[in-house]
Amino acid sequence: MAVPDLSSVLASLSEVFPLGVNLIFLAIALLGIWYGTSGLYALYSVAAGEYKFSNRPVTVDAALGKLALASAMIVAPVLLWKFANTFVLGGDLTYSMFNYGASPRGSSCEQIRIAITYFFMCLGALAWLVAGMKLYHATTGHQGGSGSAFLYLVGGTLAFFVNDVAQIVGNTIKMDVSFSNVCTMIGG
Repeated sequence: MAVPDLSSVLASLSEVFPLGVNLIFLAIALLGIWYGTSGLYALYSVAAGEYKFSNRPVTVDAALGKLALASAMIVAPVLLWKFANTFVLGGDLTYSMFNYGASPRGSSCEQIRIAITYFFMCLGALAWLVAGMKLYHATTGHQGGSGSAFLYLVGGTLAFFVNDVAQIVGNTIKMDVSFSNVCTMIGG
C-alpha cells in the first residue's frame, strides 16, 4: 500500500471541506427552525398568560429576539450563497467557491489553495453557529459561556471571507498575501 504524499492529501481535502461547510449551514438552518419554533411558543405563552408559573417568565422582547435570530439563521446562509459576488472584494473568486461541493479540477497546488480556503470557510461557518447559539442563550436569560457572540460573528466573517480579507490586506500593504502564493511557495 502506497502512502500518499502531503500534497495529494491536501488536494483531496478540497472535496471534503465543501461538504463540511454545507453541513454546518444545514445545522445553522435547522437550529434556526428550532429557535423559531421556540420563539413562536414563547410568544404564544405571553399572549395566553401561561408564563405566570415559570421560574423565568417569558417576555415579548425575548420571544421577538428568538424569532429575529431564527430568521437570520435560516436566511443568512442562503443570502451569502446567492449574492456573494455583489458585496465582497474578491467577488468572483469567493462566489466561485460557493458551488455546493463541486471543486474545480486543476493543478495540485490549485486544489491545495482551494482546500485551505474551504478550511477557513468551515471555521467561519462554525463560528457563526457558535454565535447563533450564544445569542439564543442570551434570549433565554442564560450566560453563553466565555467569549461574546459579536466576536464570533466578526471572526467568523473574517475567516469565511479569507480571500477577500487577504486581498484587502494586500492592497493596504502593497504586497500580495493571497493564497495564490501557495503554489509559488511549494514550487508548483
